[in-house]
Amino acid sequence: MTRNRRRKVEIRLQRAATGGSYTAARWQVPQPSEPLPPATDKVAVLPPMASWNRPITCRLWAKLVAEHGPLIAVNISQGDRWWALDDLARSVAGALQEGPPEQRGLWLAFGTFYVTKAEHLDGIVAKLDGAGALRRLTVRSVPTGQDCDHATCRRRRGEPPLPAQRRPVPATPAARPAVELGPALTLAEVMEAHPTLQRFGFGAYFGTPVEQRAQEVADGREQLRAREDVVLRIRGWLRTNIAPVKTPTVGSYGMKHVVESATGRYVTNGELIAAALMAGYPWKGPSGPNALFGMSKRDVDRARAAQ
Repeated sequence: MTRNRRRKVEIRLQRAATGGSYTAARWQVPQPSEPLPPATDKVAVLPPMASWNRPITCRLWAKLVAEHGPLIAVNISQGDRWWALDDLARSVAGALQEGPPEQRGLWLAFGTFYVTKAEHLDGIVAKLDGAGALRRLTVRSVPTGQDCDHATCRRRRGEPPLPAQRRPVPATPAARPAVELGPALTLAEVMEAHPTLQRFGFGAYFGTPVEQRAQEVADGREQLRAREDVVLRIRGWLRTNIAPVKTPTVGSYGMKHVVESATGRYVTNGELIAAALMAGYPWKGPSGPNALFGMSKRDVDRARAAQ
């Protein structure tokens, strides 16, 4: 008795035992697994792509295996003589496009691979080796669609669901590492590192004549140095109330108003910038006179709400 006739007898027996349809019985009788033919020592058979082991593809594999037997997937890399090499491989599978579609062998495009019967692998290897193009061949095995543990696939095959203890337990996401403030700096160190930082931000006011900009920046820097005690108080409030975050998204000008309301004292944009830089917050800028700082939006919103 041939393999196909033996399988049909098993399907009929399963149908008689369950009282179901022939189609349902065919899914319930496992496809006999046959080892792939030795593909020769000249080519390695790689495992299936991860995307091939999904419920939607398992149904396709099960249908194809039921109709054609064990399968293999081949890919010939693009380049010189690709069409000729593709025809060589197709000829082994009886899938040349010259004949009528209903008479062609299996040659199903699946992404960048072509799925065909596993029994053709030796012939494809021999053809491409003879053409000196074996290095351009990639071979992957194909799932059978009968041994996966997807819940929908088990229902399709008439199998009971997996016991709860066999279901994979989702991994607990790792705790997000806390962002540390940078080293505390003095006002002198910050101003030395940022030579355009002055009391009202970076650089001169927009529209200031070129010949007056240097003097305006110099005057503003002197005013900023004279208010070091204010800058220190702002730095202390920030470190106590606002946690640092990695990505700078909080604008200095908006943050100065938050600090003003919280402390009851007038704060300039440059004083806020200097205090945040001294405290070691991640930052980005300058953008005009302003800068962005890595400050917790939750803490900033909480400070606004408290006002």
